[in-house]
Amino acid sequence: MATISAGGIGSGLDTASIISQLMSIERQPIQALTKQVTSFQSRLSAFGQLKGGLSALQTAAEALSKTEKFSAFKATVADATLFSAAAGTGATAGSYAVEVKYLAQAHKIASAGFASNTTTVNTGTLTIDLGQLTGGTYTADASKTFSITIDSTNNTLEGVRNAINTAKKGVTATIVNDGSASPSRLVITSNDTGTANTIRMSGVAGLDYDPASNTGSMTQKIASQDAQLEVDGIAITRSTNAVSGVIPGVTLNLTKANLGSPTTLTVASDTDTVKKNIEAFVKAYNDLNSMIKTQTAYDANTKTAGALNGDSTVRTVASRMRSVINESVSGLASGSSRLADIGISFQADGSLKLDSTKLDTALSDPTKDVSTIFGNAAGTAGVAADIVTMAKSMLGTGGLLSNRTDGINSTIRRLNDRKDALESRMTRIESRLQAQFTALDTTMSSMNATSQYLTQQLAALSANR
Repeated sequence: MATISAGGIGSGLDTASIISQLMSIERQPIQALTKQVTSFQSRLSAFGQLKGGLSALQTAAEALSKTEKFSAFKATVADATLFSAAAGTGATAGSYAVEVKYLAQAHKIASAGFASNTTTVNTGTLTIDLGQLTGGTYTADASKTFSITIDSTNNTLEGVRNAINTAKKGVTATIVNDGSASPSRLVITSNDTGTANTIRMSGVAGLDYDPASNTGSMTQKIASQDAQLEVDGIAITRSTNAVSGVIPGVTLNLTKANLGSPTTLTVASDTDTVKKNIEAFVKAYNDLNSMIKTQTAYDANTKTAGALNGDSTVRTVASRMRSVINESVSGLASGSSRLADIGISFQADGSLKLDSTKLDTALSDPTKDVSTIFGNAAGTAGVAADIVTMAKSMLGTGGLLSNRTDGINSTIRRLNDRKDALESRMTRIESRLQAQFTALDTTMSSMNATSQYLTQQLAALSANR
């Protein structure tokens, strides 16, 4: 059964309002703790942004921290319809005349037409070889030879196709409908290009083919062929259209022949990629610097401060970053050892400015060792390498920022524990006040009843005189 409370009936007091006001006073310490928790949560969020910004700067610096990143080359093809080219490790600058005579092709043979996909074929042991065709001589590769049994369970065109594909031995079987009176034709294609993957079939009448004489029940539709090209007049043959090892560090992917019409392949230093990486580094630094300024700012007009205003940890991060950016890399000549020497300098607001013209000049000047200014070379750590080391130290377990956020989280937990304890105390205080005012009501009600009785008795005595 629910309890009906009607505080103040006996006393005439608004006990609910009185208790509410008293509890409001009692809760002031909780409100102060809540304000502190909110402040620390704002700091924690701001430190999260700081860690994110520093991590982004670390990522940008890592792209510049290894000197080999500055040795990148790019390959450019005058006629990109003929082939694409990719330059990697080991590439050197140079220009080459490339003529693609023939593309590599996969061997393809087809059967005569059958009435349908389920038409019965002859039975027997079907042997399929892959091997080298040179001129009129065929040499099977024993490692690529396999046999399948064609019997009453699979002696249809579909059955043969499925048996070949289930074997997964370097060829693929399909059925093509050519629309004729006997439309279904079994097509066998080598999975790999080149003359070393020429197909031979034997053992089952109607499904035989001899590449040496180009005879049999099956007919050749596409001849196996190696890729043939000339690089600066030197003949090259490869079994695939992906050609590597011809030009050091460069891979060609042939797409079209240009017999008799060489095109030019140019391999040059890829300063564009280096410059983009440097631009990304400057942007990451400026983003982090801007975030720090915002979080540590103080507005005298509104008397409001950023979440990290006056925080010594943030000052340490900003100071170390500026110090690294401003450093002179040891072992390099004066005038070629600092970021300012290649066009990256500080502005009045603490941000970095990139002089693109000066950077382009430095990247093309062999006397400006840009790679060492940024990266690690012969045991000397450059600016980007030092930024990476600094960021890892600050962000890692036990690092400056990790310890700071751990400390804030610990403080928030302690404040919340105190709030919980006070909330429990508030419950007890409110219960006590309600009990006290209920007792007051009861007492006042009793006293009022006694007062009314005495008043009635006195009135009666006066009336009887």
